[in-house]
Amino acid sequence: MKLKIRNILTISIIVLIMTGCYNTLLPFRIPTSDPIVPDNSITKDIPKYENGKVFKYYKFIKQKQKQLELSIPENGYDSLLYRFWFVYPENLYQFGELLEISFKPNHTPTARYFKMHIFFNPTREYEVINNYKDNIIKTPKSGWNELIKKLNELNTNRLPSIDFLSEFKDPKKKDDLFNNTSLTVLTEISSQTDYRFYEYNNFEKYKNIDEVNKEYTLIKYLREEFFMVKIDTNWYKE
Repeated sequence: MKLKIRNILTISIIVLIMTGCYNTLLPFRIPTSDPIVPDNSITKDIPKYENGKVFKYYKFIKQKQKQLELSIPENGYDSLLYRFWFVYPENLYQFGELLEISFKPNHTPTARYFKMHIFFNPTREYEVINNYKDNIIKTPKSGWNELIKKLNELNTNRLPSIDFLSEFKDPKKKDDLFNNTSLTVLTEISSQTDYRFYEYNNFEKYKNIDEVNKEYTLIKYLREEFFMVKIDTNWYKE
């Protein structure tokens, strides 16, 4: 009888895994696989942990990218694509946002703003978009010329992830970086030749660091310019 129950449990677990079970909390961890990075001529800057695995937040945005049926920025983009993913890591059920800004030759720039309700499954390391709304924003508040000027002024395209700043060389300090419920912003930048991903967190605490302050200034500016949801300023804190 015990053997039969054990076999039933084993079969049930296998079925759950084979069918995805992303909405099901398991009694143990079975992390989903890392995303497959396209093998092409695009130069990619995708940070990894010391064990060679990609950052978890990179993994999560690739999951959401697939669910939203978005293009794959690692394949390059003509001519420039920005994606800013806003993550509010508080509970299993979370709010999330995506601001996508695209520039194409001989075309007016465009922006898409997504608001998502997400279920985070820690046992599978997977984020399920339960529902979302998206809309196209034709013109930022101050106009495209001012936005481009601000992007050039802040020059955030080459920022490293916060994890790689010299201020976080100490392993304990680095481990504490994302061990909080502060707003986390994940940035993707894609061009004809390059793709980059980087992440920032805990803006208020580390705003005196130049790189953090640049990203902090940019995301506050973008939120205003693209009429994004007003958020509690406590989200910027630890």
